[in-house]
Amino acid sequence: RKSEHGRAVAAAQWSFAEFEALCRLWQLGAPVPYPVQVSGTEVLMEFLGDDDGTAAPRLAQVRADRDTLQEHYAQVVDLMRVFAAAGFAHGDLSAYNLLVHQGRVRVIDLPQIVDVIANPQGLDLLHRDCVNVCDWFARRRVECDAEELFADLLAALY
Repeated sequence: RKSEHGRAVAAAQWSFAEFEALCRLWQLGAPVPYPVQVSGTEVLMEFLGDDDGTAAPRLAQVRADRDTLQEHYAQVVDLMRVFAAAGFAHGDLSAYNLLVHQGRVRVIDLPQIVDVIANPQGLDLLHRDCVNVCDWFARRRVECDAEELFADLLAALY
């Protein structure tokens, strides 16, 4: 009924789900920020940025040459393989929830992470992640193919 209490419970559940996903992916070696703890409805994690407090930029904000972007794409493909091998899709992967810190791409915003097998829309969401990523990189002249990436990730699933 969308009561205040119900919304608070739902927010806490999302926080715990994101924290658990971060923990699992961290243990699997995925490039995610180190999960620290859940505080209320907030997930506290490692700060990615410079010593002066400047946060790592989103991939969408990075201005890089084609070779650097090609390396970033390879890192994104690698992280997507780690997710797929664990049975997950990000569910909303884009250049806006990928950070670049010290030349390394890290993924954030995991509350919508999807179990590809258990979720009826899991494969569709994995495909959407592939399309989003490849569309962004292709617009920057990085060679990539969303369907080829999707097939590669499906092979990692099974």
